[in-house]
Amino acid sequence: MIKIYNDIGVSKTSVQHCLYSLKLHIPPNYRVGYISASEIIEGNGLEGVRLLILPGGRDLYYMQSLQHQGNKRIQDYLSGGGNFLGICAGSYYSGSYLVFAPGTPIEVIGSRALGLFQGVVKGPVLAPYYYGSYKGASAARVLITTDAQASYVYYNGGGYFVDADKVDHTTVLARYQHGEAAIIQCKYGLGRAILSGVHIEYDPYMMQAPSLQSIQKTLKKYNRQRIKLLKDLLALVSIQ
Repeated sequence: MIKIYNDIGVSKTSVQHCLYSLKLHIPPNYRVGYISASEIIEGNGLEGVRLLILPGGRDLYYMQSLQHQGNKRIQDYLSGGGNFLGICAGSYYSGSYLVFAPGTPIEVIGSRALGLFQGVVKGPVLAPYYYGSYKGASAARVLITTDAQASYVYYNGGGYFVDADKVDHTTVLARYQHGEAAIIQCKYGLGRAILSGVHIEYDPYMMQAPSLQSIQKTLKKYNRQRIKLLKDLLALVSIQ
């Protein structure tokens, strides 16, 4: 069973792309469903879950909904051998400290209790972010560290993992064009977490917004590489 976190603050578009990409690219024996903050907090919601996904959205709402008990449940789940994928806001929330849009009206700065990555997640890294808009969106070039191959993946407001190379139990899997860590793997107890500042789940053939047409063209051209990247990342968290 794969569970996608779906509660207050989650981007419905990110959830839809997660569901679509998983159903297309994972073995048919895996079931995919949703999980709420209350189901995590109650303690049995993560039983039998092979992978927990925290998608894009708004980190502050994740913090308000999950609180201490929800974070502890996720930590215990990972410590016991669970797997985790945090995307964009899900990756911001998973560091021990967050710096988002400093010096702007949408600034968010502070510690985060989940702490799967024991370091700072800082962004936006490529362009300013605008809530409810695609103005800062782009097709981000990422270089995969394992095979030196490049891909273009949808980006809108994501961060990077500061000095990830120096953080214990952390491996950089992909970098932005100027070298910042874009995707990392963190070991946590017996479990593993993949954190991504880019939207690896976004399928360009599902994008509907007219303002994304130029981005969509690039993403379609590199969609095969994105799919390979997604499958390789899922394999690292035992989905293959």
